[in-house]
Amino acid sequence: MRFSQLAINCQQPLDGYNVSRVFNLIECSIEKGSDEYNKCIAKAHELAELVNTAAANNAELSRLPKRRANDAIMGVLAEEGWLQFINSRFSKIASYTPFDDPHAQIDIQLNKGQMIEIRSSFVKNGVKFAICNGRYNFKNIGPYSNTVKPGEVQKNLYLAVLFNTPKDELLQGDRINFTLIGGSTWQMMVNIGYDDPLEPKDALVPIKSRYRVIQMKDVLDVEQVINNIASLGYNRQ
Repeated sequence: MRFSQLAINCQQPLDGYNVSRVFNLIECSIEKGSDEYNKCIAKAHELAELVNTAAANNAELSRLPKRRANDAIMGVLAEEGWLQFINSRFSKIASYTPFDDPHAQIDIQLNKGQMIEIRSSFVKNGVKFAICNGRYNFKNIGPYSNTVKPGEVQKNLYLAVLFNTPKDELLQGDRINFTLIGGSTWQMMVNIGYDDPLEPKDALVPIKSRYRVIQMKDVLDVEQVINNIASLGYNRQ
């Protein structure tokens, strides 16, 4: 997987509809047909099949959309992008946790036990619109709202990834490109997050519920996420 740094200035050019902020992001690219690509596709199909199997005996899951394979591909790529990028900055401190609950997001765990949740989404009007537009700003999705308790940390970070390519077209090109945006800490979810009834449309198991969310314009960007991880006691490379 290839990484390239990207800085988006929301006011370049000047735009009265956008917030005033510069985001430091990471663009990811994976080549179709590569060993890495094939492993991600195989993992995505395996996860989708686990959910399909669970759906056969679960009324709630069986009502969910059937396009789980494409949802799983987005999720796997998003998680692999963040995992590789974090490890490139801190020398292999991040690893996957087992996927044994079809209702749960797949998490990344750091060496000292901190947990990171990754969510991905498709944006039709481009990454800059999603993170800069003041009115139609995308949301960084956190935990279920009824589980947010100030003294009980569930996940240390909730990180976001955006895809410009619709999920139905992901496998049509020679490469798949997506962007690591940044995210929010647990404390941010508690202090500045708000409750929102929504259904994460691009999730492997898009369950409609009330989630704690923060607008993208207010999240930590990628470099701030790396700074936060360093503050947990990890040494940068």
